Amino acid sequence: MKLRTKTWLAITAAAGLALGGFSPALAAGNAGPTEHTDMGVTGDAVMDHLQKISDISTSHSEEGFRALGTPGYEESVEYVEQTLEATGAFDVERQAFEVGDQAFGEVAVSVDGEKLQVTPASFTEGTEEPLTDLSVALPVDDDYSDLAGGQLGCEASDFDDSAEGALVLVARGSCAFGEKTQAATDAGAAAVVLYNNDTSAPDEALNATLGERVENGAPTVGVSYNEGNDLLTKIEGAVEGEPLLADFTLETEYTTSTTWNVIAETKAGDHDNVQMFGAHLDGVADGPGANDNGSGSAALLASAEALAEQPTEADNAIRFGWWAAEEVGLVGSTHYVESLNEAELSKVKSYMNFDMIGSDNYIVGTLDSDGSDVPIPDGVSVPEGSAELEKVFTDYFDTKDQPNVGTDFSGRSDYQAFIDNGIPSSGLFSGADGTKTPEEADMFGGTVGDKHDTNYHQPTDTIENVSRESLDIFSPAIAYAVHTLAYDLRDAPAPTDPPSTPPTDSPTETPTETPTDAPGERSLSIDPTTIDQADFVGERGVQVAAAGCTPDATATMTVEPQNGAIETFEQTATADADSVAKFGVRGLDESKAATYVGTYEVTVDCEGGDPLSGSFEVLAADSDGPGAGDGGGELPRTGNEALPLVISAGALIVLGVIMTMGARRRKA
Repeated sequence: MKLRTKTWLAITAAAGLALGGFSPALAAGNAGPTEHTDMGVTGDAVMDHLQKISDISTSHSEEGFRALGTPGYEESVEYVEQTLEATGAFDVERQAFEVGDQAFGEVAVSVDGEKLQVTPASFTEGTEEPLTDLSVALPVDDDYSDLAGGQLGCEASDFDDSAEGALVLVARGSCAFGEKTQAATDAGAAAVVLYNNDTSAPDEALNATLGERVENGAPTVGVSYNEGNDLLTKIEGAVEGEPLLADFTLETEYTTSTTWNVIAETKAGDHDNVQMFGAHLDGVADGPGANDNGSGSAALLASAEALAEQPTEADNAIRFGWWAAEEVGLVGSTHYVESLNEAELSKVKSYMNFDMIGSDNYIVGTLDSDGSDVPIPDGVSVPEGSAELEKVFTDYFDTKDQPNVGTDFSGRSDYQAFIDNGIPSSGLFSGADGTKTPEEADMFGGTVGDKHDTNYHQPTDTIENVSRESLDIFSPAIAYAVHTLAYDLRDAPAPTDPPSTPPTDSPTETPTETPTDAPGERSLSIDPTTIDQADFVGERGVQVAAAGCTPDATATMTVEPQNGAIETFEQTATADADSVAKFGVRGLDESKAATYVGTYEVTVDCEGGDPLSGSFEVLAADSDGPGAGDGGGELPRTGNEALPLVISAGALIVLGVIMTMGARRRKA
């Protein structure tokens, strides 16, 4: 049974300490990012990985390319693992599991001697031997020729005695395909043809899935709207007493394969606050799957490498997933989510999915979690926070003047298991078997009336047919989303005033031949040495000054809390011209002031002599010991009295950030 827990797109952590330094150089160099970035990821970087994945797939063309249970898939898993491990920034895990698979042999259906273009349904049973001279019947629940309702075959009572031993034609709609096959089986039908009800794509094949095997179920195939509607017309026009006759053969075999998801999580970041990104790595056996979904898999690899190269560590843990067995029913991602216990599931705060980003007749699509472009289908849950995730992409595209459209938030890809468990989700999609509209052609170019990916699930889904233009649009957008969820932005340092006079071309004085003065006497000042817990979480805190450091050299302060509640942390600062390096320590969370009570050992190491050490104590609110309630006087300042307290990235634990909702803008 799937766990269902409500989670918010919020970043939360326990109380922490903040170090306040007073050096402009510290603010510029160590405070973390002040704006989000695409980390320099380009379509070329993604194409490099896609080429490797494509080469692996095509080298196993005789063995099913990169499909479930093939050597090509296992080799692709190894490539992903090696790429991630080479960065040194991730803990990489291969998650093994068993999955049932289905292979088809001969599939042939003809009615009145005329062959139908059919697609076998996933999880269907087969025929032990060819079925011949079957009568052809319809459900009798209602007339469905106007597609308004009826002939849906959702219950056995929707059929009459004509279904016994017959091939029944059933329209798509109202209930699941598996329910239709079960109802027809219960009514005694020998075989089932499901036909599509999408009049906007009348020749589109129906790739139906029964969801699971129907015990002793009637063999089931799908056909397009045109095929089904033509057959419906023939059945209704048949002369009474002279029914149409059909032949039906469906050969299938069920197998069990071991396969793997690949999971990688940053070593850095808050592991109770996980932001997750995923793409399926498997493909179909009919082609190399360069776009579906080598493209999404390659984009995650490029983004992971770029994240590993960032100058500061992520605030929030980023977890990447490469899913197995998506093509046989979203099996890998579903297995992963269901393998998490409730505590682990609650740590996953968001999920972003990337399934095809290089379609040759592409659109720039976001999963429309707010329903502003495409209504949310009935029965689909949209966890709170999903609209804010989509807005990460739409806002990014707005800054690039890039048109974009919302696409179905229907659960047709690997985000399904996440939304079923209350995890906010979004993602990007360049299109699959949908048809390009005139409006989409105006925004993105391409050919009206053609599928968004004309090579979808075909042998022609090769790297040569991947749109480079589409990759160039999607690749930096994905990397930008990774950076956005990995980092909490810091305030930019205040600008300094320009010099009052332009610099001279020559030195103002001739350099002396003697060295400058050595650093002054070494000492460590801690003010105050005892402080009330209420004052410790105030703006003043404790000020630390190390004298006798070499000017312009970097000094490192290490604070070792002795109360067992707070972890050891460090801060760096640059010694000023007077040989003094200044630091500040204070508590961040007033509501947890009691957490900070205890003794803190302080050590400052800088050029110019041995390390300096001292200590201070934070007293409980009801203490009457020395210094209780004494804020320690005015804080020391450097030259600019307006320079604000700078928060060190090394010790800052963000206490709560909720992504802001805003009006969504679309560009046409």
